[in-house]
Amino acid sequence: MKRLSSLFLVSLCSGAVTLGAYKLFIEGKDNRNSIVTMASNNFGKTVGFNGEAVDFTAAAENAVHTVVHVKNVSVRTVSNPIMEFFYGQRGGQQQEQVGTGSGVIISEDGYIVTNNHVIKDATELEVTLNNNKTYKAKVIGTDSKMDIALLKISADEKLPYSTFADSDQVKVGEWVLAVGNPYNLTSTVTA
Repeated sequence: MKRLSSLFLVSLCSGAVTLGAYKLFIEGKDNRNSIVTMASNNFGKTVGFNGEAVDFTAAAENAVHTVVHVKNVSVRTVSNPIMEFFYGQRGGQQQEQVGTGSGVIISEDGYIVTNNHVIKDATELEVTLNNNKTYKAKVIGTDSKMDIALLKISADEKLPYSTFADSDQVKVGEWVLAVGNPYNLTSTVTA
């Protein structure tokens, strides 16, 4: 009985603290100073921080066309230890494995940078652009320590590409967009 009354008392106190904090911090604030401002004509597109409007649509529109989906097909030998133990069977079965990731086009003639772990042990590489065109890719070079790889595709037209910025000019606290193409979802953009 003593344990039940202690539990009831703790529940009552935590409920009172939660309700008090809600009243003090949530209901007590003036809506004009909220972090996210939604203008009725923008349908929530404008995010304001201290009166400054930030709009990522132009940057996202430029970046999504340079990000690609990389599909890696590799063949692995899968062994069955039980079959080996009882029947002495060796060699295992050949099994196709598919891996995916993102890459970035860095030149108009089809050079693409991706992670080394995305293309590791690949027997076949396929790159899908944002416009859903698919190309076979070949590996130009890899560096497993830096986890980076360079691919090349042969396209009929000049491709949109991203350029590298000067990392010495970047400052802590600046806005960053992360653009990717995971699981072939076309493009994702995160600020």
